[in-house]
Amino acid sequence: MKKSEKIIAAVIAMTVGVLLIALQGDFISILMTIAGLALIVWGIIDLCLRRLSFGVVKIVSGLLAIVCGWTLIEAVLYIAAALSLIAGILLLCDKLKKKIACSGFLRTALEYAVPIMLILLGILFLFHQTLPIIFVFISGGAVIVLEGAILLTNALLE
Repeated sequence: MKKSEKIIAAVIAMTVGVLLIALQGDFISILMTIAGLALIVWGIIDLCLRRLSFGVVKIVSGLLAIVCGWTLIEAVLYIAAALSLIAGILLLCDKLKKKIACSGFLRTALEYAVPIMLILLGILFLFHQTLPIIFVFISGGAVIVLEGAILLTNALLE
């Protein structure tokens, strides 16, 4: 990944974190609507390219995401938890396998911080039932902002 792409990804992560803190549950509903609209557009493109089955599946999925997305916040949180845990564990295993030992403690800590933050976010979203939902959204947003800051620091140190 290019340095500019890493910086853009870091800024997007920080923006998502801030929006999660500010909008909380509404943010997930808005994301589901955006995802639904994107699926509908991709489905229409598939229909124009004469890929009928892919187009229909994407359009129906998009409509379901828009119609049901506002009511499926819990399912989205479980999916986000699973994806975050999987990504964090895979990244951590990859870094441990490569035995990353960078020059200096700060650089090494920054390398391991991203997978650890992903695992923390996954655990937070996984146990959202036992915690106050406002706490989950605010602390989850804070973790994502912190992760974006770590990604930005990593990109700028390269």
